Amino acid sequence: MTQALDTAIAAVDDALADIQDPVRRNDAMREAEAKLSEVFKRHRRGVANDLYAQGKKWREVGETLGGVSAQRAWQISRGE
Repeated sequence: MTQALDTAIAAVDDALADIQDPVRRNDAMREAEAKLSEVFKRHRRGVANDLYAQGKKWREVGETLGGVSAQRAWQISRGE
């Protein structure tokens, strides 16, 4: 992982640790998780499309994305 990502993750960890109320901390965790999920989905889509644009077959794209099928790689590229 890059230093910038490590720093960002540490900042989120610190921000969550600063929330003393467990209910508020849980709410903040859920909100952060949902936001990060959308960020990861967008980047995964970009990776799939970039690999395909480089001439990779959907099967190869799927392997790079963690061993998903060619069909699933195509779906990811469409944001599904």
